[in-house]
Amino acid sequence: MKKLIFALLLACFFSLLGAEPKLENYLMNDLELQRLALEFQKSQLSSKKTSIENGINIELSSGTARFTFSDDGNSVSISPSVKFSAPQASNLSLSASSSIKITDGENNSSDTSISMGIDLVSSSMLNRKIALKKSERSELEAKRAFQNRALEAEKEFYTELKNLFSSASSIVSKQKDLYDDSISLDEIKAKGYSKSSSKYRQAEMKVHSDKHEVETLIKKLEHDCAVFAAKCGIEFESGSNPKDFLPSEILESRPVDILSFKKSDYIKIENANYAHDLAELERKADRDFTLTANGGYTLKNSNTSFTSSTTTENGKTTTVSSEKSDTVDVGLNASWKGISLGAGVNIPLNSETNPVYSVSATLKPNTFRTRKIEKKTSLLTEEQEMIAIQSAEEDYETNVVDKQTELESILWSKKTNSETFALWEELENDEKKWFDAGIVKESEYLNAFANKELYRLKMLINNIELIIYNASTKLLFCRDYEFNAVK
Repeated sequence: MKKLIFALLLACFFSLLGAEPKLENYLMNDLELQRLALEFQKSQLSSKKTSIENGINIELSSGTARFTFSDDGNSVSISPSVKFSAPQASNLSLSASSSIKITDGENNSSDTSISMGIDLVSSSMLNRKIALKKSERSELEAKRAFQNRALEAEKEFYTELKNLFSSASSIVSKQKDLYDDSISLDEIKAKGYSKSSSKYRQAEMKVHSDKHEVETLIKKLEHDCAVFAAKCGIEFESGSNPKDFLPSEILESRPVDILSFKKSDYIKIENANYAHDLAELERKADRDFTLTANGGYTLKNSNTSFTSSTTTENGKTTTVSSEKSDTVDVGLNASWKGISLGAGVNIPLNSETNPVYSVSATLKPNTFRTRKIEKKTSLLTEEQEMIAIQSAEEDYETNVVDKQTELESILWSKKTNSETFALWEELENDEKKWFDAGIVKESEYLNAFANKELYRLKMLINNIELIIYNASTKLLFCRDYEFNAVK
């Protein structure tokens, strides 16, 4: 009777009914994956914002309008302006502004100017390129984080599933021990040992201990199944058979060859190369010398006032009017380390007015000293970047050997377990026929049946290990081509 009950329990334990956990449900319930999806969307918006900020810009301003009402007269003044800039074109800028004033209907406007500025030698275009490059990188890294989290969640799913199958395998092994010890106890009984004898009691305690261990393992597996079911968004009801919950098969995956990936796509190498390339751009943008030029035209420049006068018949000079001349404006600004120089000239179109010259100079002695320190620091940083690249390449070589060895081990174990399963399956079929024919004992059949189930579980675990291996290998590399495939 015990033998029949054991056979029924074992068969029931491996029955495959009920809801199975699915990867897609596990991913849908992963909060970290949801968070990273939102983070990716935010990075896209941020990238668009940076692109706009570093593109063509137009600014319109009405200025502050002032109204004056008095007995001497009424006046209105306003200072409108318009500015246009294109950082991608050597920081080209165009602007127009005016100081409009109307007093008692008379136009007294002045300083209406149109000007243009451009960088002859500067870092503006490189700084723009750096800003866009950082923005694009932030978006790419957010996309990669989301992509990798999906793969990590898949890896976690199959790791937990593997643990469940391993627990199930432990239960079968312990049930085999229980069966063997039960047979030993029956043999002791058959030999006539009394219940009070030491040998009988030891055998009985062994069976009792086996039963307790089997029940403990089953309870633990039920608990683990319930937790895993919750993560998959399904329910594992109390008292359910764990094997009704676990899938009956795991599809075989084609093993990923680590050498099929580009070495340059190895995450640590790609990150190190990106950091070096970005630092190189920043070093180029960090210029000691800059030169900018500007030019324009100003109507009624307030800096060029002149007066018109006439002489009366009595020999006295009488001032008739005060006027402002239109000017052509040219300027140049240069800086080198701690020295800044500026020069400009307003050339009046009225021959009665002299040109207006302007110069400026700034000296910061400490800048010369700090620049030397910054240059030395930059050289040391560059050496660190090269070491980081070399370290990443060495890490790649180590992982190639490690992953190739790991794959060989998995495939060898898979092949061995498959061959052993086939042998036990054939033997179990034969033992069943022989047992039904009364040729062999029931214990021989049940032993073959249990071993077949053990290796069936091992084969499922091997398939899971291959999936986990594939995911782990992919996580070592950038897989941006997957984004293009989705598009």
